[in-house]
Amino acid sequence: MLNYGVIGCGAVFEVFQVNALAQASGVKLLAVCDINQDRLSAIQKKYQVPRTYTDYHALLQDKDIEVVMINLPQHLHREIALKSAQAGKHVYVEKPIATTLKDARDIIESCRENGVKLCVGHQRRFITTELKAKEMIEAGELGKIFKVRAVACWFEARKSLLSKDWWYKKECGGGPLMRWGVHKTDTLHFLLGKKPLRVYAEMGQFVHQGGGVTVEDNLLALYRFEGDIIGELEVSNSQHEWKFGGEYIEIFGDKGTLRYWPSEGIMRIYIPGNKDPLPGCEETIEIIPDGKEMIRIHESFVKSIEKNTSPPVTGEEGYVALEMALGAYYSAETGKAVRFPLTNEAGG
Repeated sequence: MLNYGVIGCGAVFEVFQVNALAQASGVKLLAVCDINQDRLSAIQKKYQVPRTYTDYHALLQDKDIEVVMINLPQHLHREIALKSAQAGKHVYVEKPIATTLKDARDIIESCRENGVKLCVGHQRRFITTELKAKEMIEAGELGKIFKVRAVACWFEARKSLLSKDWWYKKECGGGPLMRWGVHKTDTLHFLLGKKPLRVYAEMGQFVHQGGGVTVEDNLLALYRFEGDIIGELEVSNSQHEWKFGGEYIEIFGDKGTLRYWPSEGIMRIYIPGNKDPLPGCEETIEIIPDGKEMIRIHESFVKSIEKNTSPPVTGEEGYVALEMALGAYYSAETGKAVRFPLTNEAGG
């Protein structure tokens, strides 16, 4: 059993995280920290959290805390991650790992130097449909994979968008690519298990303009991976979509195609017939998401600490997801294809 201390108790904490921490075996939520005292008191009472702090430095001095979960806007990750590692705490940092590659490298290196584990919160790898898709790819059910498409497009009301500066300001790491698209860059990397080689992207502000908004509302990126594989990524916060219809993954292999909606749990598999002109067959499978992806990632992280093995999502993997996003931004800004690893000029 490892004692967790959470820094940052905003909406994401209550909607996605606190119940998972309560259910994950091997995890004890010992302390929470937030600068909002009213929010802190309400959370302590509602979830029976033993200890509270309004200053994260005090939380880091708590010798009983073994894992620090950083649940803050991405531009604030670096300083707290470094101080957590220096305090000898294992670090779970929400995605993206940081807003710059230098900050990401600093976090990774500090955890390494201080002998603590680092896990990046790309928990969507652990959704039931994502695990099944990975299993099918590795089993060769679709044959040789040559293209993967990841789409995550929704409409966000302007009032909601402007409610938090890190959602619409470039210097804070806002924009749909950094907010949720970085989950999809991680998905592409996770499913394929291949390094990205280059990217070309286009982006723009088509709906959310003015009012201090300095980030894209639509971005499309085309990646080339090792193994001669193409990856497509499309993200938007200005597209009107029905429920989860704007979020899906398509995987194309020389033996068949898989299309699935991660949040709905619907997977459609098409395997062509053995002889032309037979039309082949399409099978629809329902794998209802169990909502336990956050539980799985924390249980895996605890095991990696106890057994001294690799965390479920390493700092290096979080780095790749961030680098893929920053590369797309740089390509869209310059109008040129960008190669990986990124140069200093491109954000490296």
